[in-house]
Amino acid sequence: MTMATISTSNAQATADPRIRRSEAAIQQALLERLAAGRPFDALTVSEVAEHAGVTRKTFYARFGSLEQVVQRRLEALLQDIATHIDDDMLVFSRSNHSLALLVFQAYEAHWAALAPFIRHCPAGLFTDPVTGVAATLLDRLVEINRVPPLPEGDKAYLVALVASAVHGVLSAWARRDFAEPAEQVALLVDAVLLPGVRGVLTRADRQTATT
Repeated sequence: MTMATISTSNAQATADPRIRRSEAAIQQALLERLAAGRPFDALTVSEVAEHAGVTRKTFYARFGSLEQVVQRRLEALLQDIATHIDDDMLVFSRSNHSLALLVFQAYEAHWAALAPFIRHCPAGLFTDPVTGVAATLLDRLVEINRVPPLPEGDKAYLVALVASAVHGVLSAWARRDFAEPAEQVALLVDAVLLPGVRGVLTRADRQTATT
């Protein structure tokens, strides 16, 4: 089966309202069990399926595992955020903090759905989806700021650092019961992360210029 065939099949499945309803019910059921204090590693497919009002067969027809339920929910949120990031937000010369602000305001707006995953799920279930989005944004940063692409190793390490940092900040925010507004968190993240990312990319630019 080709990737085009898979994409078409997935699009057709997503268009089916019955499939959308069952997927949403499963995601909501898992979210509610976590919000009620159930540890992720104690949850079972049977428990989530029953809470969602679907059979185990239906669960496995929609998701391969409980981990996939979490990751798909997070991927949808992250992709939604990414679609609102315009090129101006990625220009190094700008210092209006609009990129981090957009991201953390979006997290704040979706916190009821996001907090249980951050608080109760393994970090990898969050950092994996973030890694994919961060890699795409890094490619856009390179193109927009007209700097040479990073070596694959450097890119992998930088993306991993960003994903881990975002998860760490969100976890700390959750532990503090979101005492600080999104604007304050965004300013902190900008101050810590952006100089490092800019430094790595411009270092690559300098190294290329001297070779």
